[in-house]
Amino acid sequence: MQAKRAIEVLTELREEADRRGVELRPAGEFSSWKGRVRSTLIRSLGKDHHLLTDFENIKYSLMAFSTGTSDSSFERAFLGGLRKAGGVIEAAIFELREAGTSDDAADETAFDPDLWSHVQAHVHNEDWQTVASQTAIFVEDCVRKWCGNPRGNNGQTLVGKGLFAAVFATDAQFRLGKEPGEWEGWRGLGMGFAQALSNVDRHNIQKRDDAKRYAFGVLGVGSLILTQLRYQYSDDLHKE
Repeated sequence: MQAKRAIEVLTELREEADRRGVELRPAGEFSSWKGRVRSTLIRSLGKDHHLLTDFENIKYSLMAFSTGTSDSSFERAFLGGLRKAGGVIEAAIFELREAGTSDDAADETAFDPDLWSHVQAHVHNEDWQTVASQTAIFVEDCVRKWCGNPRGNNGQTLVGKGLFAAVFATDAQFRLGKEPGEWEGWRGLGMGFAQALSNVDRHNIQKRDDAKRYAFGVLGVGSLILTQLRYQYSDDLHKE
């Protein structure tokens, strides 16, 4: 989610909480509001951001009570939780405003959702070297897991070029494409991706004038591989 849109949505959700107050207390209403806030925080800041953790740890009920505890006490506890949530939302809005517009040029829907979630914070921080290196690491890890953790002839874990060569071989379960020429092309792409980027940390791309463009190029190729796997084998991938 682009920062500008995230700020708009979070502002609306904070204002909704301020306006409705205890009207949000019924389980269905509250679940809807909390779910929308959580989704926006994940899509704008990433699933590992500390503000998401802060939001999820907020309590909206009394920690201790008895049968004689008045409903007004529960309402005050709920409103106290909403105020804390409003503070977290405000902090998220501040961070999005201060972070600049690095991610505004990128449409998150153009990338594999899991990959984008993994690197989004680094894009947000303009840490282009980490975007590239983490993309390479994440894509290889996903391919290995999704394709059943294939092993070499001696039972060793396959890595890098060897992993993609085995997984996308013409007689492999998860070969990509429909015809022999496409199988070869996808296999070559995967192997090239691994060979060119396995040592990306050594490239010192942060010193490149085109570091951002390079990082998004790596992200695009990695996303393409994962997207094609999902497209052809969505029901067969080992995602658990």
